[in-house]
Amino acid sequence: MANMIIKSNDEKMKNQFASLLSKWTQFEGFDKQFLELCTCEKLEKGKVVMSMIVNERYCNILSNLHGGAIATLTDVISSIAILTTNLEVIVPSVSVEIGMVYSSPAPIDRKIFIVSSVYKQGRNLAFTETTIYLDSEDSGIVVAKGSHTKFIVNKSKL
Repeated sequence: MANMIIKSNDEKMKNQFASLLSKWTQFEGFDKQFLELCTCEKLEKGKVVMSMIVNERYCNILSNLHGGAIATLTDVISSIAILTTNLEVIVPSVSVEIGMVYSSPAPIDRKIFIVSSVYKQGRNLAFTETTIYLDSEDSGIVVAKGSHTKFIVNKSKL
């Protein structure tokens, strides 16, 4: 994972994000396999843009990216968008709700762009929206849109 390309003009944020990814991918969790396929195209506070080539391993019988893989990408990349709101302190979070709308196929060996942003974050909840585009962020071809709500696990000060 240390080899992920991270494109950002903010060197501090870029280094903090690289450190986060390094820690995250030390674990053999389900999401690691998706992160290993991604390139970070843009990194801002509360927003991340990732890209990846559709891998046959994650395709359905029609050779298109499987809906479950699309939902997982939405989960993982929107979680990263939440983390970018404060890379100084990594606070765990858990999914409360995830919703998907699928509109176009993403065929094998095509590039997709996953654009995720936090549109509201409180003390305990974060709300995100994610759009997955085919070929480029500006193509206008929307593969899917997702919403993801996460509970922020703030440690009690008891």
